[in-house]
Amino acid sequence: MRKIIAWTVMSLVAVALLGGCLPRYVPVDDTEVSAALKDVLLQYEKRAELAKDLIMLVQTAPNRNDTLVAAVTAAQADLDCIRIAPGALAEQVAFERFEIAQRQLGDALSRLLVESDNDRSFHKDPRFRSLSRQLGGVDRQVAVTQKAYNEAADRYNASLNAFPHEVEARILALHERPEFSAAAVTATRPPRTDFGTLRGSMRV
Repeated sequence: MRKIIAWTVMSLVAVALLGGCLPRYVPVDDTEVSAALKDVLLQYEKRAELAKDLIMLVQTAPNRNDTLVAAVTAAQADLDCIRIAPGALAEQVAFERFEIAQRQLGDALSRLLVESDNDRSFHKDPRFRSLSRQLGGVDRQVAVTQKAYNEAADRYNASLNAFPHEVEARILALHERPEFSAAAVTATRPPRTDFGTLRGSMRV
């Protein structure tokens, strides 16, 4: 009963503050965060399509590594089971699950690219080289969009903890938006050998 009374009083005080004392008050808005998250999801969608194309290409090779192909396929299947709507990813648990699944797909793609790059049948294949470049480009864009999202989330989270928004956050049960970790972006490009360094190390 006391909790109900306390919340009622807090609500009345908040209405007085927000409605009377602060006529120019701007409510908490997560539009920027949601838009930034959509940009990240768009890049992940592009990577998923490229991953499918890569699988189709690799499966034509007689010496393909079925284990690596299966790893990419399994990672994609895991992601298909996760809701990726921006609203669903506002929750910490769902966000972390999604981030881990994307990281696993990135790891699997990286291993498959390296393995395929060492296969002579793919090393000079223009289709493989094109997919490799495109995946590298998407990987860089993922990093850019994730950075932009984290910055937007930082601003939003800071606003929730600042007066008078903190009052609104308590009344409406608003929570801080989760952020991508530093290890979220996994390179999907095969490593390039520095032949200049290699030649230097071979000199006697």
